Amino acid sequence: MPPSSSAPDQGPQRLSALVALLNAGRGEAAASHAAAHAAAMIADGLIHPLPLGVLAQAHQREGRFDEAIALHQRRVPLMGEDPSGWAALASCLYAARRPEAALQAWDEALLLAPGDPRLLSGKAGVAHNLGALGEAQALYRQALAGAPELLEARFGLAQLALETGDQAQATTLSAALARDHPAHPAVNRLSARIALNQGDFAAADALLSRLLAAPGLAPAQQAEALLLRSEVLDAADKPAEAFAAAAEGKRLQHALYAERAAGREGETAKLNRLADWFKTTDAGPWREAAGSSAGAQGAETHVFLVGFPRSGTTLLEQVLAGHPGVVSLEEAPTLAEPYDALMTTPQALEHLAHLAPLEADAWRARYWDEVKRLGADVSGRLFLDKAPAGTLYLPLIAKLFPRAKVLFAVRDPRDVVLSCFRNSFQLNALTYAFTDLAQTAACYGACMAMAEVYRTALPLDLREVRHERLVEDFDAEVGEICDFLGIEATAGMADIAATAAGRTVRTPSARQVRAGLNRGGLARWRAYADELAPAMLALAPWVKRFGYEGE
Repeated sequence: MPPSSSAPDQGPQRLSALVALLNAGRGEAAASHAAAHAAAMIADGLIHPLPLGVLAQAHQREGRFDEAIALHQRRVPLMGEDPSGWAALASCLYAARRPEAALQAWDEALLLAPGDPRLLSGKAGVAHNLGALGEAQALYRQALAGAPELLEARFGLAQLALETGDQAQATTLSAALARDHPAHPAVNRLSARIALNQGDFAAADALLSRLLAAPGLAPAQQAEALLLRSEVLDAADKPAEAFAAAAEGKRLQHALYAERAAGREGETAKLNRLADWFKTTDAGPWREAAGSSAGAQGAETHVFLVGFPRSGTTLLEQVLAGHPGVVSLEEAPTLAEPYDALMTTPQALEHLAHLAPLEADAWRARYWDEVKRLGADVSGRLFLDKAPAGTLYLPLIAKLFPRAKVLFAVRDPRDVVLSCFRNSFQLNALTYAFTDLAQTAACYGACMAMAEVYRTALPLDLREVRHERLVEDFDAEVGEICDFLGIEATAGMADIAATAAGRTVRTPSARQVRAGLNRGGLARWRAYADELAPAMLALAPWVKRFGYEGE
């Protein structure tokens, strides 16, 4: 390891003391003590990779990502030809929800150590998360060519097989992992997920019960196991037990991320802020955008599918993907960057309202570059950009893509909130709201209220799609949706199971859509009416607004 760039005379002794602290024990107290020691060393001018790395990791654990990233960036030049500095930065950028920057950091690491299996697997994980599944699969396999037993790469391939509907391959890979790593929490959850998909609820529950009884299981791992067990118990028609498992899992997640969430704009506050701004905005600049000649970069039709998570967007996407003239992306962050730049402050929103044509063109070009990078060939086809949580992006759509069509998914609010609370999600500002039942209902209400404000202020070519009608009167609803989109309905759109079998489905709805069209999820809230009672008052206006009062 290179020497410090500026170290007091006692530097070697203090570095040795830090190493001793790191070796002395594990746990939160030991990590906190080491981080304090590292911070003192840096404050005293001892700039060395070791204290920089220790303090960066501490900030990362606390969710202080900007500070952690800055420390990693200071550390990288001190690491010389050692790629681990870039790898640590990449992992921190990924945790901070900056996957594109994380990919660049992994590439820098691989320039120093081409073919390193762990670096390849790390990059594969980011590509996997971004939906670049072909790239991820190739990278996992390249990693395994150099290190056949590498757990991360083996697990990644098994997860990919599950997501792409290759149940046989997923089962084979999972069985091998379970044989070699019988106590690994993620491996046990994967085995339980496969058993659930196969309808073996007893086996899935037994796996998860053993996992939850294992000593030393971290709270985050307990939460994931509890939420998967909730799915298993729900499938076995044990709603009271399923809700109890979900509530305990969400309680753990809420506690784990409470400090990280403190001081940040929560999702409900964000949605209320946007609604308030657009209530008083001048609609004129938005109406002017409607006359823009901005096209769809070769796509015959450009469509956004939005709503609220768990509102039936996965089913609708699979229906449309069954049409030979449709290509879709599932929940790729295609509008996250312009949102950060143009919608996070009143000043930014004002800038968006009066966006200059050249700047709008630049944002459109970046959007289509990202779509292409993610592997969607939109030329001459209807391009569907599915973003269940993308309702807040409607101003961007109105300004940047004024000719785009919008499908707005609607489902019984009670089923939506129940499903959001019971299912496991990658934690972010939105899904953190789902760790509390009352907050889930409040967030849903804020999103629907914001959507109504948007629809008044913005020139949107929008059609509501009711999940229950799609399930119960499939042909009529699909016919009307196709008329709105300007395409002819085809027989293949009804074979949802076949479509899903040939595509990647990475949402909590994967098991249901792979089973085809069914009524099993309709009015599921009734089985949980007692447990949902605390949220019913907040949901009542939306139950009425969407016409679900008698259902």
